[in-house]
Amino acid sequence: MTRRAVRAAQSASQRAVTQRGAGWCLASVTATYTDGTVDISTARGPIAKVRRLKSYAPTVGETVKVDFNADGNWIVVGALAS
Repeated sequence: MTRRAVRAAQSASQRAVTQRGAGWCLASVTATYTDGTVDISTARGPIAKVRRLKSYAPTVGETVKVDFNADGNWIVVGALAS
Protein backbone atom coordinates (compact mmCIF):
# COMPACT_ATOMS: atom_id res chain seq x y z
CA MET A 1 0.00 0.00 0.00
CA THR A 2 1.35 3.43 -0.86
CA ARG A 3 1.70 6.21 1.68
CA ARG A 4 -1.06 8.12 -0.06
CA ALA A 5 -3.44 5.15 0.23
CA VAL A 6 -2.56 4.67 3.90
CA ARG A 7 -3.19 8.37 4.66
CA ALA A 8 -6.49 8.27 2.76
CA ALA A 9 -7.62 5.18 4.70
CA GLN A 10 -6.65 6.74 8.03
CA SER A 11 -8.43 9.97 7.17
CA ALA A 12 -11.60 8.16 6.06
CA SER A 13 -11.73 6.05 9.21
CA GLN A 14 -11.19 9.09 11.42
CA ARG A 15 -14.05 10.96 9.68
CA ALA A 16 -16.34 7.94 10.07
CA VAL A 17 -15.65 7.68 13.80
CA THR A 18 -16.19 11.41 14.29
CA GLN A 19 -19.45 11.44 12.31
CA ARG A 20 -20.92 8.24 13.78
CA GLY A 21 -19.73 8.52 17.36
CA ALA A 22 -21.70 9.62 20.40
CA GLY A 23 -20.46 12.41 22.59
CA TRP A 24 -21.13 15.84 23.97
CA CYS A 25 -20.19 19.43 23.23
CA LEU A 26 -20.82 22.99 24.32
CA ALA A 27 -23.18 25.17 22.33
CA SER A 28 -24.77 28.59 22.39
CA VAL A 29 -28.56 28.87 22.34
CA THR A 30 -29.67 30.98 19.37
CA ALA A 31 -33.48 30.59 19.64
CA THR A 32 -36.04 29.03 21.99
CA TYR A 33 -39.47 27.59 21.16
CA THR A 34 -42.58 26.73 23.20
CA ASP A 35 -42.55 23.12 21.95
CA GLY A 36 -39.55 22.18 24.13
CA THR A 37 -36.88 22.75 21.49
CA VAL A 38 -34.09 25.25 20.92
CA ASP A 39 -31.76 26.19 18.08
CA ILE A 40 -28.07 26.01 18.95
CA SER A 41 -24.76 26.97 17.44
CA THR A 42 -21.91 24.46 17.88
CA ALA A 43 -18.36 24.10 16.63
CA ARG A 44 -19.85 21.69 14.06
CA GLY A 45 -22.27 24.37 12.90
CA PRO A 46 -25.86 25.36 13.67
CA ILE A 47 -28.37 22.71 14.76
CA ALA A 48 -32.11 23.48 14.60
CA LYS A 49 -34.91 22.26 16.86
CA VAL A 50 -32.88 20.38 19.48
CA ARG A 51 -34.95 18.91 22.32
CA ARG A 52 -34.26 20.07 25.86
CA LEU A 53 -34.89 18.42 29.20
CA LYS A 54 -38.35 19.14 30.57
CA SER A 55 -37.06 20.75 33.77
CA TYR A 56 -34.72 23.15 31.97
CA ALA A 57 -35.69 26.32 30.09
CA PRO A 58 -32.62 27.90 28.43
CA THR A 59 -32.44 31.49 27.26
CA VAL A 60 -30.91 32.88 24.08
CA GLY A 61 -27.20 33.45 24.51
CA GLU A 62 -26.69 30.80 27.21
CA THR A 63 -23.86 28.32 26.86
CA VAL A 64 -25.27 24.81 27.24
CA LYS A 65 -24.01 21.23 27.37
CA VAL A 66 -25.39 19.14 24.52
CA ASP A 67 -25.29 15.34 24.14
CA PHE A 68 -25.56 13.61 20.76
CA ASN A 69 -25.57 10.03 19.51
CA ALA A 70 -24.57 8.19 16.37
CA ASP A 71 -28.12 8.31 14.99
CA GLY A 72 -28.01 12.10 14.84
CA ASN A 73 -30.14 12.75 17.92
CA TRP A 74 -29.26 15.80 20.02
CA ILE A 75 -30.42 16.89 23.48
CA VAL A 76 -29.69 20.00 25.52
CA VAL A 77 -28.91 18.81 29.05
CA GLY A 78 -28.33 22.08 30.90
CA ALA A 79 -26.50 25.37 31.12
CA LEU A 80 -23.06 26.13 32.44
CA ALA A 81 -22.92 28.14 35.66
CA SER A 82 -22.05 31.77 35.08
